[in-house]
Amino acid sequence: MQYWKGPSESHLGEGIVWTEFADEGHALRQVEEYNGRWFSSRNDSDDECWLYDGNVKDLDMSDSKKISKEEFEVVWQKSA
Repeated sequence: MQYWKGPSESHLGEGIVWTEFADEGHALRQVEEYNGRWFSSRNDSDDECWLYDGNVKDLDMSDSKKISKEEFEVVWQKSA
């Protein structure tokens, strides 16, 4: 597994995205935060947050950083 945190920009504004990727590179879980509002892939919505459907190797991760599983789990729980 790989865990990443980086900037995000959407119709909700500028925020932060945390993503859990499987070893094969596809996203398993994702959390986004915009202006104190939390969204996660546990309740995907066309209007708010949706799970990235590509492969991590196809993303420009230059503005992102790898994080620990523990850091991801903290924001996953916070977004519930």
